[in-house]
Amino acid sequence: MGLGIVDILFLTLSVLVSAVIGLYQGYVGRRATPEGYLMGSRKMKPIPLAMSMMVGTVSAITIMGNAGEMYAYGTQLWVMDLGIMLALVIIAKVMIPIIHPMEVVSLYEYIEKRFNAKWLRQATVVLQLVGGYFFMGFLLYPPSIALQAFTGLDILLNIFIMGATCTLYSAIGGVKAVVYTDVFQAVVMVVGVFAIVIIGSNNVGGLDVVWDIAYHHNRTEFFNMDFDPYQRHSFWLCIILGFFFTLGTYGVNQSQTQRFFSTKSVQDAQRVIYYAAVGMVFLRALIHLAGLVIYAHFYECDPLARPGAEEPAYVVILYVLTVLTRVPGLAGIFVAAIYAAVLSSVSTQLNSMTALLWADFLKPHPFFASFTDVKAGALQKIIVSFSGIVAIVLGLVVSKLGRSFLRALFAITGALSGPLIGLFIVALFLPWVNLKGASSGFFISIVLSIWLAIGQLQSQTQEPFLTMSQDGCSSNTTDSAANTTTQTVTESTVTADPVTDVITEVLLPDEDDSVRGIYGISYCLNSFLGVVICMVVAIVVTAATGTNSLEDVDEHLVNGSAWRLFKKLTVLQGRGSPMEKVLQRSTSSHKEENGKGDTRVGNSEEVAERDVCRRTGTRKNNIVDGSV
Repeated sequence: MGLGIVDILFLTLSVLVSAVIGLYQGYVGRRATPEGYLMGSRKMKPIPLAMSMMVGTVSAITIMGNAGEMYAYGTQLWVMDLGIMLALVIIAKVMIPIIHPMEVVSLYEYIEKRFNAKWLRQATVVLQLVGGYFFMGFLLYPPSIALQAFTGLDILLNIFIMGATCTLYSAIGGVKAVVYTDVFQAVVMVVGVFAIVIIGSNNVGGLDVVWDIAYHHNRTEFFNMDFDPYQRHSFWLCIILGFFFTLGTYGVNQSQTQRFFSTKSVQDAQRVIYYAAVGMVFLRALIHLAGLVIYAHFYECDPLARPGAEEPAYVVILYVLTVLTRVPGLAGIFVAAIYAAVLSSVSTQLNSMTALLWADFLKPHPFFASFTDVKAGALQKIIVSFSGIVAIVLGLVVSKLGRSFLRALFAITGALSGPLIGLFIVALFLPWVNLKGASSGFFISIVLSIWLAIGQLQSQTQEPFLTMSQDGCSSNTTDSAANTTTQTVTESTVTADPVTDVITEVLLPDEDDSVRGIYGISYCLNSFLGVVICMVVAIVVTAATGTNSLEDVDEHLVNGSAWRLFKKLTVLQGRGSPMEKVLQRSTSSHKEENGKGDTRVGNSEEVAERDVCRRTGTRKNNIVDGSV
């Protein structure tokens, strides 16, 4: 079955409302200053900002990918939410009180001020821009495959519709349009996922039946306490994954930090984080429950047990088309949720890319610095439009590329979050680390993280699904529409895992012992290893080149406890390079030896002169001219 008239009506209405909100905010804020356009004049309220943060990184692939994860591999990944909560608290308590009072537009301005190096700030910005643009392109492509199954629209047309819609309201309305559209889209997403949970659980007898089926078929696992780093998931690996995923996404990424920078006070910024944490855990719980509900429906006749079924996310599409379409409007609401997830993620990236380009590269230039607010605002709208066009083009390009390339691209992009987290940790907690140490750690960590990701992609294989059954299947168990859908989605290779590699990637090392080296380590540790490499290299290079003194660092840019420790540990303050000290000692010794040599020569000359005087009967300094 396909979408009915009511479903299409709901879908169309959702897209139109998003556009109208953007147009309205653009009209209301038509005289906004450049800072008002990008930051909402730093007067935005915590609740809408929190809802925007909640859905800003929950893409359409997260909805389908995480539900598919619960379906095929069980609930262990759910533990990731504990790491997410812990990281959000640290962001609220440690990062916001230091960075928010700076009133920056670009997060990476903090790096420049901390290390007094504009080039290091620009290096972090370039890293974010490259990753952000390709991420937008990919965000538009994989959902378009799923939406083709739902709507019948061509993949390229879906890419264009989604890209053009979010570019339109982002360009016209600025950050307020993005945030308030996200609020609407958050509601749509919650309702869409709720539709699966409520209808699906009722169909099988309730949530208790859903959980019972999952439990008896090995889907419920939360406390795998094994410390083996080579396994795919465990309690500890998922905690680490959630913690560093959140630091990378909400702590050191412009697209999300721009949300709490748009508030008027540190307290409001912290409220944004806390409200977003509650909403995020709630939405993710719904998505995970939806996966278990879908499993309860299919567990006796599992479509993933069919030959060629490689991507767990496609069962979500199959479920919607075979179950939700029986109730007019429900499938349309879910498809609207998919569209909403894409629009919210892409518009968030568009807004943040514009902020980075303006604050880090254009505004500091003398030509643009003289722009009036009107000219600057017009330029920012042009940047958003340009970024949207680039995103659409990249989405079209990505649709022509092979899956393996995309998978490698986004695995590497995910690995780059570790070095950036490490750089911020060094800046916040290690005030004695100098610029040479921090920059060396950052760049070496990037190189090694990319090397690790490439090695993993070349050597690891996908883990088999948990036990699947087709014992309850019959020749007419599923109708022709369902079979057609299964074939279409399988052939199209709905690639949920590349874009959310930190959430749904299910790679494990080969059993060959030759592979169980560094490349066999779980992908959950990639960001963590990047952080460790960055910090270790930074400390070692600083020890070799000399530590900062108290005068080299602004104490307001460092965590208070770390600064107090730095003041007490005088051994760390302003220590010169060991190599310089060796050279200084060598030079001093050389001078001392030369001085002593000169003294000995002088003494010998005096002795010789006195001897001559005694022999000639003259005194020193007398002029002998033939008379005494």
